[in-house]
Amino acid sequence: MTIDSLKCFILVAESLSFARAAEAMYKSQPAVTKQINSLEAELGVSLFIRSTRHVELTPAGMSFYKDAKDIVLNSQLAIDRAKQQNACESSISIGLSNSTALFHLSPILSRLKNECPEIHPNIQVLSYKIIRNLFMENKLDVLFYYKENMPLKTGANFKEIRQDSFVCLLPAGHPFESKESLSLQDLKDEPIVVCNPLNAPLSTASFQQQLLDHHSPHNVLYCDSVEVAHCMVASGLGITILPSMLCLKSSDFSTVPIEDKTHISFGAFYHNQRGNALLKKLLKLL
Repeated sequence: MTIDSLKCFILVAESLSFARAAEAMYKSQPAVTKQINSLEAELGVSLFIRSTRHVELTPAGMSFYKDAKDIVLNSQLAIDRAKQQNACESSISIGLSNSTALFHLSPILSRLKNECPEIHPNIQVLSYKIIRNLFMENKLDVLFYYKENMPLKTGANFKEIRQDSFVCLLPAGHPFESKESLSLQDLKDEPIVVCNPLNAPLSTASFQQQLLDHHSPHNVLYCDSVEVAHCMVASGLGITILPSMLCLKSSDFSTVPIEDKTHISFGAFYHNQRGNALLKKLLKLL
């Protein structure tokens, strides 16, 4: 007994016609008749009363019809669940708070794609507050960001990728670009671009506040994201301080290390990896 033979029986039972059932299944009528005969032989009962004028179900056929419908329905549900599970196992949701970090993660994602060609990464780049909330609600498999920004009470796991340090992002051709390092005192007379602290590592906000303490308000420009800060610096509107990993490599900019030895840990936050094969592979590549 096969699902195909059950579907054939159901079509004949519902249409009470071997010809119409054959048409619906794109089969010949003799093929349908043969399939029903084989089913009846296997069950040891007659499912239909046949005559030259009409076809009707026997009592056994009526009883079997209900069971056959349930079997076919449950088999389709099982197939759908299997497909859905396969789709889940081949997808991974990744969160980032700015697109610049994606440049550093791209080689890792490329290696993961090579090892798992069926993978479908869903990468979301949103503000840190939004992306953190998605992670906390278990709507992301992994969140790449700085350890200092994630509250310890979340219970999330963390795997460090690298230690990052701070640099001053300068427009190309700036007099400071030839220096080996810069102190905050060196920058006190420079116009500065300040990023929204919600979208930057906590230590960045600390550096920015130290600069603000020594700057007049008219020498300060504010922006909402790291990406916008890059555009403003490239346009010559000011300088800014960022972790080196968040600075784009471009002929429009230059970077000079900040003398302060503050280092921050960048890596992957993740929940329990058990049962998530793709997440396990990704973490091994980090």
